[in-house]
Amino acid sequence: MTTHDIRHLQSKIEWVADALIPTDHDHAMPSASEAGIFERLLPRALKEREDMAPSFFRALARLPENPPPSPLEAIRALGGDDFYVISFLIAGAYFLDEAVIGKLRYPGQEALYETPDYDEIMETVERVQERGAVYLDVPEPL
Repeated sequence: MTTHDIRHLQSKIEWVADALIPTDHDHAMPSASEAGIFERLLPRALKEREDMAPSFFRALARLPENPPPSPLEAIRALGGDDFYVISFLIAGAYFLDEAVIGKLRYPGQEALYETPDYDEIMETVERVQERGAVYLDVPEPL
Protein backbone atom coordinates (compact mmCIF):
# COMPACT_ATOMS: atom_id res chain seq x y z
CA MET A 1 0.00 0.00 0.00
CA THR A 2 1.35 3.43 -0.96
CA THR A 3 0.96 6.05 1.72
CA HIS A 4 0.58 9.74 1.03
CA ASP A 5 1.41 12.54 3.39
CA ILE A 6 -1.64 14.78 3.21
CA ARG A 7 0.28 17.60 4.94
CA HIS A 8 1.88 18.33 1.56
CA LEU A 9 -1.58 18.72 0.06
CA GLN A 10 -3.20 20.87 2.77
CA SER A 11 -3.93 24.00 0.74
CA LYS A 12 -5.24 21.96 -2.20
CA ILE A 13 -7.43 19.77 0.01
CA GLU A 14 -8.87 22.78 1.81
CA TRP A 15 -9.88 24.69 -1.32
CA VAL A 16 -11.31 21.54 -2.90
CA ALA A 17 -13.24 20.64 0.25
CA ASP A 18 -14.61 24.16 0.69
CA ALA A 19 -15.63 24.31 -2.97
CA LEU A 20 -17.64 21.13 -2.44
CA ILE A 21 -18.96 22.02 1.03
CA PRO A 22 -18.99 25.78 1.62
CA THR A 23 -20.18 27.54 4.75
CA ASP A 24 -23.98 27.84 4.97
CA HIS A 25 -24.64 30.85 7.19
CA ASP A 26 -28.43 30.50 6.86
CA HIS A 27 -28.35 27.07 8.50
CA ALA A 28 -25.28 27.61 10.69
CA MET A 29 -23.39 24.84 8.91
CA PRO A 30 -19.60 25.00 8.78
CA SER A 31 -17.61 24.59 5.62
CA ALA A 32 -15.58 21.43 5.26
CA SER A 33 -12.40 23.14 6.44
CA GLU A 34 -14.20 24.78 9.37
CA ALA A 35 -15.42 21.34 10.43
CA GLY A 36 -11.83 20.09 10.54
CA ILE A 37 -11.73 18.14 7.29
CA PHE A 38 -7.98 18.35 6.99
CA GLU A 39 -6.94 17.88 10.62
CA ARG A 40 -9.13 15.02 11.72
CA LEU A 41 -11.90 14.00 9.35
CA LEU A 42 -10.18 13.25 6.04
CA PRO A 43 -7.38 11.19 7.63
CA ARG A 44 -10.07 9.04 9.25
CA ALA A 45 -12.06 8.70 6.01
CA LEU A 46 -8.92 7.76 4.08
CA LYS A 47 -8.11 5.14 6.69
CA GLU A 48 -11.64 3.71 6.50
CA ARG A 49 -11.63 3.72 2.69
CA GLU A 50 -7.99 3.05 1.95
CA ASP A 51 -9.11 1.30 -1.24
CA MET A 52 -10.09 4.72 -2.60
CA ALA A 53 -7.00 6.61 -1.39
CA PRO A 54 -4.81 6.02 -4.47
CA SER A 55 -7.55 7.30 -6.79
CA PHE A 56 -8.19 10.25 -4.50
CA PHE A 57 -4.53 11.30 -4.52
CA ARG A 58 -4.22 10.80 -8.30
CA ALA A 59 -7.26 13.02 -8.85
CA LEU A 60 -5.95 15.68 -6.45
CA ALA A 61 -2.60 15.70 -8.24
CA ARG A 62 -4.38 16.88 -11.39
CA LEU A 63 -5.74 20.00 -9.67
CA PRO A 64 -3.89 23.30 -9.22
CA GLU A 65 -2.29 24.14 -5.87
CA ASN A 66 -4.34 27.32 -5.43
CA PRO A 67 -8.05 27.71 -6.04
CA PRO A 68 -8.86 28.57 -9.65
CA PRO A 69 -11.49 31.23 -10.50
CA SER A 70 -14.17 28.50 -10.80
CA PRO A 71 -13.20 25.81 -8.27
CA LEU A 72 -16.20 23.53 -8.85
CA GLU A 73 -15.70 23.66 -12.60
CA ALA A 74 -12.05 22.67 -12.14
CA ILE A 75 -13.07 19.67 -10.02
CA ARG A 76 -15.82 18.66 -12.48
CA ALA A 77 -13.38 18.96 -15.39
CA LEU A 78 -11.44 16.02 -13.94
CA GLY A 79 -14.17 13.71 -15.22
CA GLY A 80 -16.84 11.63 -13.56
CA ASP A 81 -14.66 9.03 -11.85
CA ASP A 82 -12.26 11.55 -10.33
CA PHE A 83 -15.08 13.89 -9.32
CA TYR A 84 -16.83 10.95 -7.67
CA VAL A 85 -13.84 9.78 -5.62
CA ILE A 86 -13.00 13.31 -4.44
CA SER A 87 -16.57 14.26 -3.55
CA PHE A 88 -17.28 10.85 -1.97
CA LEU A 89 -14.32 11.04 0.40
CA ILE A 90 -14.75 14.74 1.22
CA ALA A 91 -18.48 14.36 1.91
CA GLY A 92 -17.95 11.12 3.80
CA ALA A 93 -15.31 12.78 5.95
CA TYR A 94 -17.57 15.78 6.60
CA PHE A 95 -20.33 13.51 7.88
CA LEU A 96 -17.93 11.95 10.38
CA ASP A 97 -18.06 15.17 12.39
CA GLU A 98 -20.33 14.86 15.43
CA ALA A 99 -21.29 18.57 15.36
CA VAL A 100 -22.28 18.40 11.69
CA ILE A 101 -24.48 15.34 12.07
CA GLY A 102 -25.93 16.82 15.26
CA LYS A 103 -26.96 20.01 13.45
CA LEU A 104 -28.51 17.94 10.68
CA ARG A 105 -30.20 15.68 13.23
CA TYR A 106 -28.77 12.80 11.23
CA PRO A 107 -27.95 9.81 13.42
CA GLY A 108 -25.71 8.27 10.78
CA GLN A 109 -25.94 4.83 9.29
CA GLU A 110 -27.68 2.39 11.56
CA ALA A 111 -28.13 -1.33 11.23
CA LEU A 112 -31.79 -2.22 10.88
CA TYR A 113 -32.92 -5.60 12.04
CA GLU A 114 -36.32 -6.67 10.88
CA THR A 115 -38.15 -9.81 11.74
CA PRO A 116 -40.62 -10.51 8.96
CA ASP A 117 -44.15 -11.51 9.88
CA TYR A 118 -44.27 -14.87 8.09
CA ASP A 119 -47.94 -15.43 9.01
CA GLU A 120 -48.91 -12.26 7.15
CA ILE A 121 -46.79 -13.23 4.16
CA MET A 122 -48.32 -16.72 4.04
CA GLU A 123 -51.88 -15.30 4.25
CA THR A 124 -51.20 -13.28 1.12
CA VAL A 125 -49.58 -16.19 -0.70
CA GLU A 126 -52.35 -18.63 0.25
CA ARG A 127 -55.07 -16.27 -1.08
CA VAL A 128 -53.29 -16.11 -4.44
CA GLN A 129 -52.79 -19.87 -4.54
CA GLU A 130 -56.45 -20.57 -3.65
CA ARG A 131 -57.65 -18.16 -6.34
CA GLY A 132 -55.67 -19.98 -8.99
CA ALA A 133 -54.34 -18.63 -12.24
CA VAL A 134 -56.00 -15.48 -13.49
CA TYR A 135 -55.48 -14.36 -17.03
CA LEU A 136 -57.32 -12.94 -19.97
CA ASP A 137 -57.42 -14.48 -23.39
CA VAL A 138 -55.87 -12.05 -25.81
CA PRO A 139 -56.93 -12.41 -29.41
CA GLU A 140 -54.11 -13.13 -31.79
CA PRO A 141 -53.15 -10.27 -34.08
CA LEU A 142 -54.51 -10.40 -37.62
